[in-house]
Amino acid sequence: MPLRVGIPRGLSYYYLFPFMQGFLEALGVRIVVSPPSDGRTLADMVCCPTDEPCVSVKLYFAHAKRLLEKGVDYLFVPVLSSVDKDNYCCPKLIGIADMLKNGLGLKRNQILTPEWNEREKPGFWEESLKEVAACLGASIEKAEEAIRAGKERQAFFERLTRQGLTVVEAYAQITGQGGGPRRRFDPAAEYDPSQVIGVLGHPYVLYDIVGHNLVDRLREYGRVWTAEMVPQEEISKEVGTLFEGNRMWAFEARLLGAGFYLLRRGLVNKLILMEAFSCGPASVLEAFLEAEAEARGIPFLRLTVDEHTGEAGFVTRLEAFLDTSAGEPWMSPLGSQASPGARSDSLVLNGELAKVSESQRLPVSHIPALRREELKVGAPGMGLLDIALESALAECGVEMIPTPPISKTIVELGKELAPEFICYPLVTTLGQMRAVLEKGANTIIMVGGKGRCRLGWYAQLQELLLKSKGYDFRLVIIDSPVPLKTRWKTFRQALREATGNAPLWKIAKGLYLGYHKMAALDRGEAWVRRKRAYEKIRGAADRVWRRFVRQIKEAGYVGQVKRAEKELWEELQAIPEEEIIPLRVKIIGEIYTVLESFVNQEIERFLASRADLRVEVVRNLTATQWFDLHVLNKQEARQHHQRVISAARPYLSVPVGGHGQESVGELVLAKEEGFDGVIHLLPFTCMPETVAQNIMVPLSEKLDLPLLSLIINEQTGTAGWETRLEAFLEVLAERREEGLSYGGGRFGVLLGY
Repeated sequence: MPLRVGIPRGLSYYYLFPFMQGFLEALGVRIVVSPPSDGRTLADMVCCPTDEPCVSVKLYFAHAKRLLEKGVDYLFVPVLSSVDKDNYCCPKLIGIADMLKNGLGLKRNQILTPEWNEREKPGFWEESLKEVAACLGASIEKAEEAIRAGKERQAFFERLTRQGLTVVEAYAQITGQGGGPRRRFDPAAEYDPSQVIGVLGHPYVLYDIVGHNLVDRLREYGRVWTAEMVPQEEISKEVGTLFEGNRMWAFEARLLGAGFYLLRRGLVNKLILMEAFSCGPASVLEAFLEAEAEARGIPFLRLTVDEHTGEAGFVTRLEAFLDTSAGEPWMSPLGSQASPGARSDSLVLNGELAKVSESQRLPVSHIPALRREELKVGAPGMGLLDIALESALAECGVEMIPTPPISKTIVELGKELAPEFICYPLVTTLGQMRAVLEKGANTIIMVGGKGRCRLGWYAQLQELLLKSKGYDFRLVIIDSPVPLKTRWKTFRQALREATGNAPLWKIAKGLYLGYHKMAALDRGEAWVRRKRAYEKIRGAADRVWRRFVRQIKEAGYVGQVKRAEKELWEELQAIPEEEIIPLRVKIIGEIYTVLESFVNQEIERFLASRADLRVEVVRNLTATQWFDLHVLNKQEARQHHQRVISAARPYLSVPVGGHGQESVGELVLAKEEGFDGVIHLLPFTCMPETVAQNIMVPLSEKLDLPLLSLIINEQTGTAGWETRLEAFLEVLAERREEGLSYGGGRFGVLLGY
């Protein structure tokens, strides 16, 4: 009897099922695809450990559960880290296999997880598939034959979609299923051939139950273009018109490139983007698509759906949008309107794409290059990092507009322009940018570095949003200079722009001073966190700390920084301590949320100021640690990072971006290091940390280590926040009394004196 391999009907199924089918059939196994989503599937979504992932992830959990109940021998769940040499996939596609393993309690031999990682391990996917084939009892020769079969099936599928079929229509043709009469949704609908609607959205949203049959509904009113109908080569060219567009997430790039293609060639007179609630990449795409549609006078609708989206309200919004007026689609150069399914060469202007100027590929400003004395530089901050940056620029003779601290006003400035589901750090940094521009800044410095999370797209998105509001400025994106062979030239050019072409030795001197200030502040903060837990007179350490920060800010050379740091250490040592053993709490999570005190509502100070409890807060995540690892490549930083990643690997085997994998590793190490509890901080919709949270919730139960995961956005209320923290500390204190912490050692309730 052949082995039964289950394929959940979600996520990667909607992109790679033809390949999976060809590959597995050639290996002689029986493929079991979970049935289409229905009411039971929606009910089964509760098996997802947390509620934060998008609905597509929760549906995937339900489909996997259904297959396990059918008794399949294996689940086939690809790990899609990267399917293109230039970019990554969305973190949920990277981490879904590990999320299933931990959330459903799967054993290693229950799930087949071939990995695609073309960016970091080109060609490895074939070796990974051969390992899968070996697990299924196939030889290397049989595996190679199966890979070829999978490629042929995938190529056939792509030819079908280019002929005007949707993903599900092409799948029906490949599998020989479906093809029955099409359901009628609106008997009163009148088909209008001049109505041509572009529909963009991940097929795992569009064609699942939460998509409410959007494409079929629209076809009752007019013609429909979907992203899969646009040739991949044209998509790549269109995305390439964005600065570093080739580095956008692979499947999101298909949506964006298809949208650009349809809009720029006038093939549609309306455009709809359907996204899952809290979808991270969609919050980036929508800004670019909306700007493009607005520039061309094309009505644009963003439909956000989840498991709670009602059909009645959905249809009402759709009908209202269809009633909006729009011009006729442009005529193709061949004299007839292009239509879905037409030959691809009839969709290209004069047989080739319109030329895109270099100015369209790079961030553009109307401000000419400025001399050093004319520069007024502004930058968003993170914790106390702006102190280091201001010193570095001053050394180069450049004026920096002081970065305003985060406040409600700053948040409102950012929120006014930001996309709805963008992560909180973009909102606050966007608000800071607006504030410094209002104060006269003509140049903005922002970090770049496109990877798995959204941070790398912040700068371009913020530039688009700010310039749409009428601000004119020059944007300088600072990316990592490592590896030097490929990145140093771009890094050096960015430094020239940020410093008014200051001599390299001045830049180096400024960075040297800035680094030492950053490192001193991070070390000093760690000392203060410890002292707060033991000091006899509450607040003594904070008074010393405030004076130290002023000294570091005013220091003009490294010797002054070191002297101030030495004085801080001596003053802290002189503060009398209580003879107690405080609760020990580790803080982990997304770096900005962890470091920015307004965003996390002064969580470290709050924990350390409880009247009836002493709490030592430990945080390994610092700006210096990040710099030492990613820029200076220091051995100590590498060793610590490797220890954390090794701890995470049994539970989250691959990087998912940001500090997602590190958060899992820090949780595991917290158990080994005897912490009483862990607090996980993440912004609402943060993709890497949502993956990590989904894994850590069941993992914390397995480790018997209390975990409090706090999700933060601009609506987070102080009262509820503090109530949750107080309750968490009470749990830790009770466990300590019961001997459940520190390896069973008994300690009394730790009262402050």
